[in-house]
Parts: sequence; structure tokens; C-alpha cells
Amino acid sequence: MPELPEVETVRIALNEHLLKCKISKARINVKNLRFPVPNRLEKILNGKVFEEINRRGKYLLINFKQDLTLLVHLGMTGVFKIKHSYNPEKHDHIVIELKDKFLVYNDVRRFGFFKIYKKNLVMKSPYIKKLGLEPLEVGFDELTLIKKMMNKTQNIKHFLMDQKNIAGLGNIYCSEILFDSKISPLRLVNNIKNNEIKKLVKSTKKILIKAIKLGGTSLKDYKSPSGKLGYFKNELKVYGMENKDCFFCKKRSKIKKVVQQGRSTFFCKSCQK
Repeated sequence: MPELPEVETVRIALNEHLLKCKISKARINVKNLRFPVPNRLEKILNGKVFEEINRRGKYLLINFKQDLTLLVHLGMTGVFKIKHSYNPEKHDHIVIELKDKFLVYNDVRRFGFFKIYKKNLVMKSPYIKKLGLEPLEVGFDELTLIKKMMNKTQNIKHFLMDQKNIAGLGNIYCSEILFDSKISPLRLVNNIKNNEIKKLVKSTKKILIKAIKLGGTSLKDYKSPSGKLGYFKNELKVYGMENKDCFFCKKRSKIKKVVQQGRSTFFCKSCQK
């Protein structure tokens, strides 16, 4: 599933290609996504002008100059494609025609979804209002995170992945962040010291910023709207590295894989305490 860096990469690309563009025609090929695509979406989108694309956690907020916001979640395999000519491909579920280009939503597993809101109501939607801290905003700092972690008894990996705590983090980046901050994913939140929380904040921002700069991580299905792969996969230190030498302590220890809350976690028992 695309995490914050991948969704942010999509947001940047869509802003670059779509701002001030007017929709000539919208066509819904498949309505049966995670939730049924609203029947009136085609009519609503026709003639609309893109104003700005924002992001909240793993969600895209596509704003139009008219009083309309399209809330989009890419699910497991959803991607937007920008094309200057259109040749239908399998799993092209939504096709939006503009003056000189096409915006195509392709989703192999169909776990993505689209919801329609008035601009002033989208932040009150059940998908957005429950989200926690944005890790790249100024408000995500040591003191704020200390308060958020106070008296929590779950393991730190579970805490980081809970969207009600921090918005946008997923399995890949949580493993990388904990490795960079040298904190074991097995530790309980209420046992982590303040100086370690400071490292956690620093590592979170560093990893996410670098991942966005490199276009995200393309492990299976993810590509940017222009079709480019994300190159942060070349920077991964622990995720998917089971039994390989640790990046930090080299041959002294191998990367270990465990399963937490049904998800694979990768870490170094020697470096991460």
C-alpha cells in the first residue's frame, strides 16, 4: 500500500500537471471499487477546474474551483497516470479527459476509493478527522510525541503504524525509521526514553523527506503518475533484508524478521535496543 512518501509524490505530480485544467469529460468504466464509485461522479466532474491537490496522511484531497473536493485513497494498487494520448489498458477504472491530456485511475485489486465532499466538510469526514499527527509538519516534535506516547502500552512499531497516532506511516517506513533511530520494534512505548523519542522524530523526518525526494519506494505496484519508479528502495536498510548483514554493525549481526500484528518487521537485534 502506498505510504506517505508515495502519496506525497503523487500529490506533487498531480499539482504539476492538473492545476487550472478543465475537465472535458469524465468516464467511469468500473464502479465496483472498495466502495462503489458515486453514480453522479461523471456528471459532477464534467466542466470542473482543478484548483489544488492536498494530502492528509495517505489520502489525496483533490480540490476544484467549484465547491467540491474529491477524497481519494489509492488502496493497495491504485495509481494515477498522466497520458497525452489514451489507449485503454486493463484495470483503467476512471478516465478523465482534459484539453490536451488524460488522467487515468488504474487499480488492479480495486481497493482504492473516491468520495465526494463540499470543501468545508471534507476535513470532518470519518476518514480524515480520526487521523493523528502529520510527521512532516512543524507540530510534529519531541514534546508533542512525548505527550502522545504517554502511558501507551503497545509496542512502538504498532504505535507508529496506528493512523490515529501518526498519519501516513506504514510497514516499510516504520521499520526503516526504527532502525535509523536504533530503537527495537519490540519495545513498549511507555519504556522509551525522552532522548530516544527525540531521535525518533529526527529519523522520521529524515527518512520521509529522503523518500519523497527519491520518488517513494517501488516494491510491487507503485509508480508515480508519470510512470517513473521510486528509487528509495535502493536506500532501504532493513525492510526485506532478512538474514543479510546489518548496514551499521556489518557482519556482527544479521537482519531479523518477526511478525507483529500480522505484519513483517525487520530489525537488527544488535543495533536496536
